[in-house]
This record gives sequence, C-alpha cells and structure tokens, in this order.
Amino acid sequence: MRLALPQPFEDLGHTADVGVRVRGATAEEALARLVLAFATLASGGAGVAAEREERVAVQGGPGHAGSAVALLRELLYRLATEGLVPAACEVLRVDAAGAEAIVAFGRRDPVRHAEGADVKAVTWHVARLEREDGGWVAQAVFDV
Repeated sequence: MRLALPQPFEDLGHTADVGVRVRGATAEEALARLVLAFATLASGGAGVAAEREERVAVQGGPGHAGSAVALLRELLYRLATEGLVPAACEVLRVDAAGAEAIVAFGRRDPVRHAEGADVKAVTWHVARLEREDGGWVAQAVFDV
C-alpha cells in the first residue's frame, strides 16, 4: 500500500522531544505512516512535491521496532545531508531483520518548510512496531 502526505498521527506529548504514534492494518502500513509522520514534522505540515523515487533498504533489529528505527534514521540522514523529505512511502517489507521501502522524496524548502522541526535524532525511547488490537501500532520519539 502506497501512502502519501498528509497522514494522521497522534502526538505522544513528550516533554523534551517530539513523539508520534500511528496505526495500520499491517506492520508495513504502520511503518509507512510513521515515515510520513516524520516527514510532516520535518516539513511543518507544508506539502512536499515528489521529485524522485528510491528503494531504501536497511538492516534492522532487534525486533520490528529496531527495523523501524533503522529506516527512520536512514531517512533522517538523507534529510540532513541532502535536504530530502519523504513525500510518499510504500513499505515492501519489515521484520526483525530489516526493512525495505520505496520512498518518493522531495526537497526541503527553507522558506516553505520553515515551521518544520529540526529533527536531530531518532531515539529508542518508547520505539514500537507491534501488534495491537487486531492491527499494528508504530511510534517513535525524535530528538529536536
């Protein structure tokens, strides 16, 4: 399932950082929604025009949560080094060994995305990607 911005997410109300929680019918859908929540934070909710697509694969673990953190850290690296923000995401696979996704990237515009958070790190604090209530829940806390 390919998802694009905007996507809903819950604010975890973390005191010092920014935490988000999303839900999906599958682990892949939940992780795609988590990627797009990260993109919303980075862009301040302003639209991101996709310029290119790329297959992104990461080694993960421990567990699904570790694979989610690894994917988010790779996307944060691309934001920090190339100014790329995910505009759409389809997670092809996520398990305890890693994750693979097709991500459509757009450029972060310093004016248009000025309200975006300066995300510095993806933390392990309360990171989740697990079954819950017949579906999947994913959450992450970002150091800003």
